[in-house]
Amino acid sequence: MMTKTDRFESFAAFQAEKLRLTAKRDLHLERIEQHWEALKHKEVRKDLANNAVHDLLGLWKPTRLLSSLLSHGSIATSVGLAFGSGKASLPKRAGLFALGLVAPKLLKRLNNLSMEDIVQELGVSVNHVRDHIRSRREARAAGPEVDVNEND
Repeated sequence: MMTKTDRFESFAAFQAEKLRLTAKRDLHLERIEQHWEALKHKEVRKDLANNAVHDLLGLWKPTRLLSSLLSHGSIATSVGLAFGSGKASLPKRAGLFALGLVAPKLLKRLNNLSMEDIVQELGVSVNHVRDHIRSRREARAAGPEVDVNEND
């Protein structure tokens, strides 16, 4: 046999709890009605369906693998650079594709270098280019050299 337990100390406490629960129920009912009202709109249903499909595909192992390859890899970046370049020629697109493949690796290496090292390397490169241009100018200024073995 069950024993009777007194949950409320008084009838006023019971009425207060009943009012609190009624207000809570009414709030839930209002929210459910808002959901139903939102579901009457085609755009909301479309967004919900798209989100559901996206979540389902996101859980599928091949999709996760492909997504990780494309989002973190430089292939997606390279393809984006190559085809996002408008009416560029094929060599330019190929160059942009190659740049997209190399750029992430270069940026990782640059993160490990200090600004002083980068400036120093740029200075060395500029000096090499200047020396090369200077030697080419001097060679042209000296005139064409005749190879002795060529006239034999």
